[in-house]
Amino acid sequence: MLMRKLPMPDQATPPGLGSGKVLLVANNFPPVRGGSAVVYDTVARHADGRVIVLAASRSYTDGLPLIGWREHDRHAPYRVIRLPLLRTVLGAAPAEGALPRAAFWLRDLAIRARLLSVVLWLIARHRVRAVCIGELIAAGWLFAPLRLLPFVRRVIYMHGEEITTTDGYDDDFRRRRRYVASAHRIVAVSRFTRAATQRLLGRAGTAEDSAGAMPHIALPHIALIENGVDTLRFRPGPKRDDLLAYYGLTGAFVFVSVCRLLEKKGIDQAIGGLAALLGAFPDSRLLVVGDGPDRARLEALAASLGVTEHVVFTGLVAEEELVDHYRLGDVFVMPNRELPNGDTEGFGLVFLEANACGLPVLAGCAGGSPDAVSDGVNGLVVDARDGAAVAAAMRRLREEAGLRARLASGGAEVASGAEWRGKVGGFLGVCLG
Repeated sequence: MLMRKLPMPDQATPPGLGSGKVLLVANNFPPVRGGSAVVYDTVARHADGRVIVLAASRSYTDGLPLIGWREHDRHAPYRVIRLPLLRTVLGAAPAEGALPRAAFWLRDLAIRARLLSVVLWLIARHRVRAVCIGELIAAGWLFAPLRLLPFVRRVIYMHGEEITTTDGYDDDFRRRRRYVASAHRIVAVSRFTRAATQRLLGRAGTAEDSAGAMPHIALPHIALIENGVDTLRFRPGPKRDDLLAYYGLTGAFVFVSVCRLLEKKGIDQAIGGLAALLGAFPDSRLLVVGDGPDRARLEALAASLGVTEHVVFTGLVAEEELVDHYRLGDVFVMPNRELPNGDTEGFGLVFLEANACGLPVLAGCAGGSPDAVSDGVNGLVVDARDGAAVAAAMRRLREEAGLRARLASGGAEVASGAEWRGKVGGFLGVCLG
């Protein structure tokens, strides 16, 4: 177990909050990239020492050490405890045969036993009064033993896609429903997520009565705390000339997207929209910031449409240069959509970050994106399954300077009203109030 040791005096208890700390258990945590990792880091940063984080020092996707975790923890203004892994590595299914299967389950049991022992130690050592899990399927099992500690509140930070996406591990949603029902409180990041959670708890099953309710279980309270944005970090600023020259964007009109390259993000539709636009506006470019498993397909699509020279893939960029990459854009575009397996965007924190940097945004209407983007207020919202609709919206944003200015102004107001500190106060109230 690795822990960054800092002098962490107890803070004065905010009005209305009980004593004690919140233990946040999160696989997706910096230096891991992604919206949920940003959320957990930001919550801890603004919690005035009330949140302790338990995270991994190795990636759950491949088991390799996370590059930069020591540097992150050294500079973090909150306590971080690291175990090598909090869950088994993705794709590490047992091989055929009794011995390989037994070895797999023994490894999994060892990871769980170590995680549980550290959680119990932290509860006793640091007066933890709430345990919040950040990944439902990976950590929901913790709630069963924690039921033996009635003074510890069990909380789930719910983003949405974890309870809408089908997978081979929990196809009938029974395991997820059981984990969710065993919580005291749930934090939902969007109205979409709250509704999806309510539907999950209402699903009929063998443990439920004929009306779909779960007998003998006090269903958890669901608190809506939409994601926020750090407006001190994400704010308007000039385009850096060196970055414009490096990416070949000098003098161009830039559509920018910042995301992990996944099919649900809809970057393929943005590439198609750009291709439809170039005949009238040949100075247009699409800057794709980020990396992911869909990159090769997207690069092939750009080549097949003849727009390779107009689409720039940056790959991952340094965290300290992320804001500068947002600022390279004139419009932010991420036409997200729901996939056939239910995978979708739970909220879309990047829309608020782009708004805070002074950009109008283009979003899909799937998942929780409409909670982040109001059509005609801080951006345009389209059915991103319709490539023609995406292309038409991109054309409007390219042609109409007045529309861009109005949406950028609305975006600044939306971002200003979504500052994180008040939201973190709500989170602490859910956990400790």
